[in-house]
Amino acid sequence: MTIKLVPAANELEEVVKVAYGTQRKASVIGSISSVDVKTIAAPIGQLSTGLAGKLAGVVAMQRSGEPGASAEFWIRGVNTFGANSTPLILVDGVERSMDLVDVEDIESFSILKDATATALYGVRGANGIVLITTRRGEESKPQINIKVETGLTSPTKLPEMASTEQYINFFNQLATDEGRTDMLISDYDKQMYLSGADPDLYPSVDWVNEIFKNQAMTTKANVNVTGGNKNVRYYVGGSYYFEDGILNTVNNGVYSTQLNYQKFNFRSNVDINVTKSTVLGVSLSTQFTVRNAPGGALDAILNATMMNTPIAIPLIYSDGTLSDHEYAANPYTDLNRKGYRTNSSNVAQSTISLTQDFSDFVTEGLKAKVQASWDATSSTSLFRTIMPNTWFATGRDENGNLIFTEKPVATGGNYINVSNNGQSGARVLNVEASLNYERQFAYAHRVSAMFLWNMRTRTNTNPGSDTYNSAYINSHPYKTLGIAGRATYSYKDRYFAEFNFGYNGSENFAPGHRFGFFPSGAVGYMISNEPWFEDAKKVVSHLKLKASYGKIGNDQIGGGRRFAYNTTLNTGASGANWGSETGSSYINGTTYKTFGNPAVSWEEATKFDTGIEIDFFNALKIQADYFYDMRDGIFLERKSTPGAVGMNVTQFVNIGQMVNRGFDLSAQFDYTFASGLSLSARGNFTFNRNKVLYNDEPDQIWKYQNTVGFAHNQQRGLIAEGLFTSQEEIDNWPTQKFGDVRVGDIKYRDINGDGIVDTYDMVKIGYSVIPEITYGFGVSLNYKGFDASVFFSGVDHVTRIISGNNLFGGATTSVRQEGQIFADVAEKAWTTVNPDPNAVYPRQSLTGANNNKQPSTFWQKDMSFLRLKNAEIGYTFPKKWTNKIKMKTLRVYVSGVNLLTFSQFKLWDPEVTASNGNAYPTTRNVSIGLNVNF
Repeated sequence: MTIKLVPAANELEEVVKVAYGTQRKASVIGSISSVDVKTIAAPIGQLSTGLAGKLAGVVAMQRSGEPGASAEFWIRGVNTFGANSTPLILVDGVERSMDLVDVEDIESFSILKDATATALYGVRGANGIVLITTRRGEESKPQINIKVETGLTSPTKLPEMASTEQYINFFNQLATDEGRTDMLISDYDKQMYLSGADPDLYPSVDWVNEIFKNQAMTTKANVNVTGGNKNVRYYVGGSYYFEDGILNTVNNGVYSTQLNYQKFNFRSNVDINVTKSTVLGVSLSTQFTVRNAPGGALDAILNATMMNTPIAIPLIYSDGTLSDHEYAANPYTDLNRKGYRTNSSNVAQSTISLTQDFSDFVTEGLKAKVQASWDATSSTSLFRTIMPNTWFATGRDENGNLIFTEKPVATGGNYINVSNNGQSGARVLNVEASLNYERQFAYAHRVSAMFLWNMRTRTNTNPGSDTYNSAYINSHPYKTLGIAGRATYSYKDRYFAEFNFGYNGSENFAPGHRFGFFPSGAVGYMISNEPWFEDAKKVVSHLKLKASYGKIGNDQIGGGRRFAYNTTLNTGASGANWGSETGSSYINGTTYKTFGNPAVSWEEATKFDTGIEIDFFNALKIQADYFYDMRDGIFLERKSTPGAVGMNVTQFVNIGQMVNRGFDLSAQFDYTFASGLSLSARGNFTFNRNKVLYNDEPDQIWKYQNTVGFAHNQQRGLIAEGLFTSQEEIDNWPTQKFGDVRVGDIKYRDINGDGIVDTYDMVKIGYSVIPEITYGFGVSLNYKGFDASVFFSGVDHVTRIISGNNLFGGATTSVRQEGQIFADVAEKAWTTVNPDPNAVYPRQSLTGANNNKQPSTFWQKDMSFLRLKNAEIGYTFPKKWTNKIKMKTLRVYVSGVNLLTFSQFKLWDPEVTASNGNAYPTTRNVSIGLNVNF
């Protein structure tokens, strides 16, 4: 009998993607979060929109549901009030767009959060790193995977506007409340509007439901093949994604004005063993996207949808004449009759690498790698627009024909005007060379080291016009150059130490100030590997403590220009007339435009992180980190320079300071019952809070109005104390300096006690529109081929101050045409008929009560929410069935995205960017899918 011992695969030998390479999971003492790619797979077009709540430390907000729109994305929140607070995205080690990567092509997805994990990137790593590694081939027979999904999208929440009857009753009541004896809209006119007897002159239009439809189609398909032998391994994948918009367009049989998005993606990764120790890697990828949109600007369409009253104008007159009025646009015409526009982009990416293993003829564990990548991007916007004549009907003649205004409200023609609205493009060259060494000595000492040189050049291929020499400036390549190194040591996998550094620079700074040194260090202690801990491992199977400290830079400092060390001149300043009275000419003057700062430099982040990893019963894994990020040298315009100095422009300097701190944690539980049921549950939580420490702003008259000492983008306003209930209360209240004040108006707190309520009484209220708290949790089950999963994501400590005429009931011109309000306002506003001191909305006014429009706690709304982000149920057919039809696996499933939203805020979806709901809504998606493997 022969007994063969096989090393047990365990977590100590797992490999984790880190900066410029990989490390054993046991040796990782930096703060890194990874996610199973299956967790972020969903029928969505942009990868960033599916990350909310999926990883500890990630703050992601989907501000618009437009097809092809990306999500805003931060790591551990906002760390700077400078120009760039977003992380560096690296795809296969090269700076590239996350949203151009198909999730089916991804092998691993990680974020690097602390100094140890990011210091190697020097001036580019201060805001954290996203590492995406795409799939590569393996030694196997060809394996073919096909995945097809198709489904329906629908808006999560559309604003509900006042109906025709609500609108008429509301404004007639306003007229009564303001002392008018006549109704704005007579009983006869009201009945005509409601009866539909003459929809041309007495329209009744629900603009939101006319402009938006209930659902649209999406389709996603992916095919990939992987395989190879010991000499050649390959992965080839291609995908297509299409998402139709939910605009309610009319098919004219010639062109589509629908807002939609298409993306084609191809990727090929090939590894070739040139020799047994030399591997040649070749990666090619292309992405092609097309976005179609109506000829009328989408923002204008959405604004008009919210502003037009239901009785303003018909969608189109019954005789085919295009309707319009002089106070606001007709969103139906802008959507359907003004042509269309397309934006197309092409991205070509290529990478070639050569890896040499020197273990056999130099020393064990030594490898060298050289890699070069070339990327080319181009984007074109093409407008095919029409400016048709539109008319407004004022009555009917004796024959019953519509009488229109003498000239069109808008003039144009029915021809298509073709214009190129902009082209952009870039070429990017990235080259790096590295040496890696990893070795274990005497079964106790593990050492590794890495040294790397890299260079990146980005050149605009379409730098723009020569206005103010912008083309000249933009044509200069953007360059970074530097070296980086890492050294690690562990003793018996118990004690760990790591040192990293980056030394690199940017072309954006003055000679002599272009390069910086960014070091970091970390230590770790694997308590669970101590011999005396053996008995405790029955309960605590893994326990590690770790801490890191270091400095990283951010060279994207902004300031509105490049090469800020140079002084620039304004040659178009005010001048004077020169010459004689008969032959004078005007000559422009020359002044300073910007003062150069030869010491301009990058922002510098000092990061500290300490964390714990603990597993219970080999089933429950918990990881928690506390972080502290101090940002120095934020580039800002001086604001404390007194006017007496006589400078016509102020200088930009690196003097801003801000701190961000918080904690994040994640937990995962996996267990398989004796019955075969497997359960997996996971969750994460992130909290961060930042504070501006210095921004060179002089003290305000009242110190509580300083921005220093508060969060970046901290919301400010008046503190509302309810509604005035009587004239006596108004007379006895501090005088409010925001216009006429009546019963039913908002009363505000006098903060400084001077007897007057004005802008000096505005203080910190609520939070900002970027949440301080982000979390997610979910569970998945598998049993005898059936699987089901749900995942929830949410945010908290997030507020928004809402505004707009839809809340205030103010028609700026004609009450029949402009001044639509929310149905909620029509039902719950304070009126003389409903003098509720706790009314949801204050007194309304035909002209808008300015006192009630002030930013305050009355209008500040809690935008926290909990969303059923993903849900899926599927069935994998037994192999005894699929083998008969030559399939490896066959799975069918139903998947949903953004299915339910729970929030105190009800007027529109709380996640979108909108002050009065005038935004393209977030959408939910329900798809059916088929996944086949051969």
